[in-house]
Amino acid sequence: MKFVSDMMKTITTSPRKKKIIELTPETEKRLRIIAVNAGYNLKSYIENVLDEIADEDELLIALSNAEGTDELLNEQEKTRFIKSLSQ
Repeated sequence: MKFVSDMMKTITTSPRKKKIIELTPETEKRLRIIAVNAGYNLKSYIENVLDEIADEDELLIALSNAEGTDELLNEQEKTRFIKSLSQ
């Protein structure tokens, strides 16, 4: 239920923008199955995934711009860092 709580905060505290995306039928089917298995409808699942990606990248960019760093993390470093946050 954390996701529902987080979504309610997002809905009430920040304006949302609508974007139309086009998916192949195969991609839509696969994403729909993943969403249902995660307990969401397709729209909510896609929004949640995109929000998480944006949040992670924003944090990584901020950290990579900290004093003593001069470049963004590569994919391996990014993956390792994100994994360390969930431990």
